[in-house]
This record gives sequence, C-alpha cells and structure tokens, in this order.
Amino acid sequence: MAGFFKQLSCILCSMMLLFCGGMHIGWSIMHLYMSGNRWAVGISVDEFRFAILSFFTGCGFIILIVAGTKNLLPTRVWIMLSAFFFIINGVFFIAMPTYYAATVATRIIAGFGHGIAHVVSIIYVGEIASRNYRGKLVAILVSSIIGGIALFTILSMVTTNPIFVVEPNMHANRAIGIVILPLATFALLCSWFLVVESPIHTLTTSGNESEARSNLIKLRGLSMESPSLMDEFEDMKTLASESESLSPFFLSQGNFPPFQLVLLVKLANLLFFNYSMNTAKMSLMSLMFTLGLFTHNWAPSILMLSKFAGSLFAILIIDLLPRRFMYGISSTFTGTFMLALGIILATYDVVATWIPPFLYIVAEVFNTFGMLPVSEIMLSEAFPPKKRALSVSSILICEYVGHMVVYIIYFNVPSTLTNTYIKTLVFSGVILLKCLIAVLTIPDTRGKYPREAVHMYMHKKK
Repeated sequence: MAGFFKQLSCILCSMMLLFCGGMHIGWSIMHLYMSGNRWAVGISVDEFRFAILSFFTGCGFIILIVAGTKNLLPTRVWIMLSAFFFIINGVFFIAMPTYYAATVATRIIAGFGHGIAHVVSIIYVGEIASRNYRGKLVAILVSSIIGGIALFTILSMVTTNPIFVVEPNMHANRAIGIVILPLATFALLCSWFLVVESPIHTLTTSGNESEARSNLIKLRGLSMESPSLMDEFEDMKTLASESESLSPFFLSQGNFPPFQLVLLVKLANLLFFNYSMNTAKMSLMSLMFTLGLFTHNWAPSILMLSKFAGSLFAILIIDLLPRRFMYGISSTFTGTFMLALGIILATYDVVATWIPPFLYIVAEVFNTFGMLPVSEIMLSEAFPPKKRALSVSSILICEYVGHMVVYIIYFNVPSTLTNTYIKTLVFSGVILLKCLIAVLTIPDTRGKYPREAVHMYMHKKK
C-alpha cells in the first residue's frame, strides 16, 4: 500500500482545490436566497443569474487555454497556478462578501482555478496511478468535489435564512472564503514538495528516460527497480513512442471512438445531474421537508451529504465490478427510482412526506457511486498522451457549457409541480436508455497498464 499512499499524497493538492471548486459549484446549485440577503439587494434578477453562471464562464475560458498549453508547464506549476486563483477568490470573499462586482469577478477567477485543477488532476491521475489504484484515485477526486458541494449547503443554511430581512452575522460568501483561503494556501505551499511529475509526461515532452524512471520509482513507493516496475515502465515508453506518431487532434487516427464514447457518457451524466439538482430540487423541496418560519431548510444539506456518503462508498467498490456493470447498475437504479418518483407525482394528489426524499436521495446515491466516477475514470485513461490534453479539455468544455445551458433553460422555464413530474419521467427514461449504451460499449480497464487501456478504447476491445 506504500505506493497508493504516495500517489494519494501527490494528488492531495488537487483534492483540496477541487474541494474549493465544489463549494463554488454548490454556490451555483443552491443559490443564495435573494430575500434576507443584503448582497442581493439592489441587483436585478439577470445580474443574480450572471453571478451564478460566472463560475462556469471562468471554467470554460481557462480550459480553452489549458487545452493548448498543458504540456508547456510542469504539473506542479499548473496546480500552483490553480491555488493562486483560489487564494485571490478567498481573499475577496472574506474582505468583500456582499459586494456584487467582487463576487462575480472572483467567482470567474475561482472558475479559472477549478478549471485548471479539473483538467490537470484528471490527466495527472491517469498517468501516475498504479493500474490497480487508478479507479480509486479518480473516485477520490470526484468525492472531493461532492464534499465541497455538501459543505457549501451547510454553510449556506446556517448563514442565510430566507425569512430574515437583514444580513446575518456571517455571510455565506465570507464563510466560503474562510474555508477556501487556508486550503488554497496549503495546496500552493505543498504542491512543490508533494507533486511528483508523471513519467508519461516526462517521456512525451522531454524524452528523459532516467528522470521518468526515477519518478516512477518514487510514485510506487520503492527504493529500487523491480521486474514489475520495469514492465510498467516499458509500457509507458511504448505508449509515449506510439503517441509521437499520432496527430494531437482529438478526432483523428483512432481517437474518435473513445472521444465519442466519453463525450456521450459525460453529457448523459450532465443531463441527469443538472436536472436533479436544479429542476426537481426546487419543486420537490417543499414535499421533502417543512420549512418553518424561523428554521433553516436542511433538505439540500441532507441530500448532498447523502450524495457525499455515496461517493465515499464508490471509492471502496469502484474496482469490484467491470466498469460497464458498475455504470449500468448505477444508471438502472438511478433511472428506476427517478421514474418511480415521476409516476408517484403524476398519479397521486397527496404524497406521504417520506416518499419523495427517500426516492430522490436513493437515486442520487446510486448516481454518485457509479455514473459519476466511471465517467471521470474514462476521461483519465481513454486517450494517448499527445491527444490527452486537447481531448479531455474539449469534453470538459462541453460539460461546463452544458451546465450553463441547463441553468439558462431552468431560469427561463417555470418549474411547477405539473411539469416537474413530466420532466422526471422523460429524464429517467433517458438514463435507462443510456444504461444500455454503457453496458455495450464501456471496456473493462481495471488492472490495465496505461497503453493497454488506451488501446481498449481505441479499438473497442472488451
């Protein structure tokens, strides 16, 4: 296990930064109540919406830059740059939590930090992880994001109450800043010492075999070379040499099948995630928990803490079943429970208070332990090195633009109880259909060297 803990320490900085980004995703998902919040007084609804979308705007913009420049800088420098952006965000959120312009500007800057951390950490884990630990390490990164979202829901509920007409003592923005600033600062300081450069990155960019071999020994927690390590190193060398003969364009020379598959799965996940978090949540919340006059609504916190628990469970079980079955089981149960929820809302005028939250939370937990981590694992291992940065960045840009599109639709289409159950039926049907696609097409890359995983995606070998 020495190698696992060494690899875990290498991604610790990314975990902290993705946790910070998760809080901003939670900011966008849960919103800040416009009534009872001095920050929202005096701004229009459109300005409020732009503040929500600004984080994803920053993510999309910086990912465009990372797509073309990822190989120009060492991994630790990218992580330090991400931490720097989050530090700026933390400082401004603490100093000016209710100032609209500062909120929007530094949420865009936080988007820079999260966009860098997401692209770089996914690529980095795919290149440094032992073949038996790659799934677990990617699941840990996913859990970090969900953990940040869960923490924000708690901070938001205890610092903002929709009933009050004056700002509470601790504003939600300031509370986020107090958490982000030390985490980002620690990530900045530790990244230089903890991050060991990927051997594949070294072989691809400089061709320095001695440095790459030395880094691989460090990453595996060994003091000297072993036969198994040399086999792994030869696999990396072959992958790097093959990548030299391939165009970096993400739709060329065998790269389109994995690109198409990963993009399909990613966008299908996006459809459910945005739907469940933004459309159903707002209309179903009143069915889940009673909101008293001077009480907080803990429904979002309970929901996201359950989702976080599911993500932790995913770390333990992610490699027990083939990827396709893990994804298929997750999709089947998620779609089934959401379908049941839609049918109940469509056919019953009065619903017992425990039924909607039970069905909804169970659907979220199943979504978290299979659909989310498997799609990120696919993103980390499907592409050869020369195509990896552009392919991963392109898919993540589609994902974050998709977040913005669904938010815009949500803002402009009223979400009543009547159209909510109709949407529930439609989207749960989509989840069940894509389950079939996943079962038929996702290769089982557990325990595979990087080159083996790439070839399984490129040639559709099962």
